[in-house]
Amino acid sequence: MSEGIEPISPPLPKRDAPSRKRALWGAGLGLGMLVAGVVLVVSFVRPTRSTPPERDLAEEAREDLERRNYRPLSGPLEALLTAPGYKPVPTQAHALLGQPAPDFTLAAVDGESWSLSQALKEGPVVLVFYYGYHCDHCVSQLFGLHEDVEKFRELGAKVVAVSADAPELTRERFQKYGPFAFPVLSDPDNRVAAKYGTYALSKKAGEAGDLMHGTFVIDRRGRVVWTNRGDGPFVENRTLLMEVYRSEGRASKP
Repeated sequence: MSEGIEPISPPLPKRDAPSRKRALWGAGLGLGMLVAGVVLVVSFVRPTRSTPPERDLAEEAREDLERRNYRPLSGPLEALLTAPGYKPVPTQAHALLGQPAPDFTLAAVDGESWSLSQALKEGPVVLVFYYGYHCDHCVSQLFGLHEDVEKFRELGAKVVAVSADAPELTRERFQKYGPFAFPVLSDPDNRVAAKYGTYALSKKAGEAGDLMHGTFVIDRRGRVVWTNRGDGPFVENRTLLMEVYRSEGRASKP
């Protein structure tokens, strides 16, 4: 080959019409598979809605106690009862104050019957009405009483809690969060709560009645000596101890 003369490449063979169609069809098929693959990958990596974490009512109840400045009672019982600097929470006015406490018999978590009149034969009773084991503040008072129950036992007093929860529901909660160290009773129609003024029927048909938290100190003679009702639980257990102590005639009221 002479210098300076570039080789001429042979012309590419022309594709016939069917070949071009096959090439276009193949390119379209490849593109379609690529798009389908992208869609499939996106469908796999698409974020799914996460299931909300299960509530821990026990932890929520403890947090509620913290917000209410509850602290477990510590130190000797006598020091708690006689310290001059402590001012107990005064009783609220109530139709039952100074009157005989309405007697009742209700089912406990274990299915056994619990009677107020029978319990009073052994000493004073601290009676608590709560909304039910379905929200944090509804049961926070019970968690606080559980922490301090030994102080009440030292005084010979019993603690008992009442709500409309069925025993089966409370048993489920106990299995999950642990039991309380005192009876928890079922008042399915809130009939006992109504007698103590912590439940009122709705004036409108079909609507639920109005519930209140309620705490009552009942002396061994069956007389209501101290009461507290409200939208929130009562967590000042030292006051309850002092009222039990006074009801036993061991201290005079100021």
